[in-house]
Amino acid sequence: MKQLLACFTIAAVTVTSALTIAQAQETVKEEVLAAQKRFYQAYESCDAEAMEPLVTDDMMYLHSTGGLQSNKTELVESLTGPDCFIEVLRVDVDSVRIYGDAAVLFGDLHFKGKGTPKVKAKLRASQVFVKQDGRWLFASNSSMEPVPLDTSIRLAEQQ
Repeated sequence: MKQLLACFTIAAVTVTSALTIAQAQETVKEEVLAAQKRFYQAYESCDAEAMEPLVTDDMMYLHSTGGLQSNKTELVESLTGPDCFIEVLRVDVDSVRIYGDAAVLFGDLHFKGKGTPKVKAKLRASQVFVKQDGRWLFASNSSMEPVPLDTSIRLAEQQ
């Protein structure tokens, strides 16, 4: 009887621990997604002041066009002046992976520019957020246009 009770106790502790870990993972995912939402709200509204505390100093943002902002200063400066012409900018996340104090997000990036010419794109994006001083910060983005392999210009040039 004591052995049966011990087995049930161990099983209950194991299940409770697994549930606690799963709940903690879900909470972390929610924190990361909230940080990503703040990042894109600041980016979409071209709010340099709001962007400043949301990114790491050495962040990198690789655009699908090949353009790169390789630090916080470059990103924040891009949000001021006439070069910031964003009407819609968001990522619909379909996957979040947590690795301690780092998180990797994948999803569809939607972009629509203001003015002429109207620019609109649906891209795939991969992003990294890191936890520093208790806050999740944007560290990296890489976005690309998904194209069928047989339509790739670079592959066609190689043949």
